[in-house]
Amino acid sequence: MSPILPPLLAMTLVQAMAAMALVTVPVLAPEIAASLAIDTAAVGLHPSIAFAGAACLALLSGSLVLRYGGVRVNQASVVIAAAGIGLAIAGSVPAVALGAVLTGMGYGLATPGASHVLARVTPMAHRGFVFSVKQSAVPLGGLVAGVLFPPVAERFGWEWAILLACAMVLSAALIIQPLRARLDDDRDPGRRIRIDAPWQSVRLIFATPRLRPIALVAFSFGAMQLCLFGFFVVYLVERVGLDLVTAGLLFSVMQGAGFVARVGWGWVSDRWISTRPLLAVMGVGTIASTVTAIGFSDAWSFAGLAAASVALGVTAVGWNGIYLAEVSRAVPMDKVGLATGGALMFTFVGVVLGPSTFGAIVAATGSYAAAFITMDVLVLAAVVTLVFRPRTGG
Repeated sequence: MSPILPPLLAMTLVQAMAAMALVTVPVLAPEIAASLAIDTAAVGLHPSIAFAGAACLALLSGSLVLRYGGVRVNQASVVIAAAGIGLAIAGSVPAVALGAVLTGMGYGLATPGASHVLARVTPMAHRGFVFSVKQSAVPLGGLVAGVLFPPVAERFGWEWAILLACAMVLSAALIIQPLRARLDDDRDPGRRIRIDAPWQSVRLIFATPRLRPIALVAFSFGAMQLCLFGFFVVYLVERVGLDLVTAGLLFSVMQGAGFVARVGWGWVSDRWISTRPLLAVMGVGTIASTVTAIGFSDAWSFAGLAAASVALGVTAVGWNGIYLAEVSRAVPMDKVGLATGGALMFTFVGVVLGPSTFGAIVAATGSYAAAFITMDVLVLAAVVTLVFRPRTGG
């Protein structure tokens, strides 16, 4: 067996469960909103609240990984995420909001720890593919949530769907425990968690010319992706007139396409097209796909909606793995966790501001088209930066 395979499977599992936790509440948004007597757009803001928590811990995660090890940090991530989604069962808006913060904190810990572990065992030439396989777990987690939880909610109640999600997420911590001794052998228990550690991560991004343009990509692409994660089901139910199960199935189609695309884009980036032009192509595809989604109506066939959902998954959901591989290539091995935490800060700022801005535009104008177009402008800005920025420093 390849020495890469066990850690890759372990880190992929954790990423899938953390991602599933993150989208569980948005996927169940119509049911939860009806139960709490609030507007569905308010539940759609769950990702913004979650990623405020994610940003807090992502910046500290590089330091935490060096002290406790990548496997232990990943175990902590799923325990915290499970606690967060479990709070929704309390049945109050404050509990759901606090749960969103905790879920985001758990999600924010997962990626830097996994990047540290995989960078240790993966040759540089294969990192695009390996990191993309690991990141394919994000849409895989969304696919599972979209297929599994709406039917459970309709038959038994959304609270049972939440409990099922908690149990699945927690199981990942136990499954990866046997790898801890071998993969966390580089941890430094005496390392201090410094108060200024978060800003070290951000400074590292700005001090690395190769990573500066990637920061805008992380911000804008992340904003668009989480708008889709947070509002796609709500949009399909409210504006297209679909039932929750059908909308959840289309959400899963989008996520499934993103799962396949992340692996495929990683293979392409290792062999044919370098990261920056490939990200630019994906940005253009994202704009085209979201413009298509604006035209959804009850006149569309399911096959047409599914095809458009695939296009969204391939473009707007497919970029993360090659972006993280680029981060790992640009810095020394001992700074991969630190750089990943800093890069994720820009992603998380985007995913905090993106869905909240999207929701505010919908609330103010009643138009999902205006909200999608606003996000498209951000993506276009990143594409322009990728295409025209000089490749200073690699």
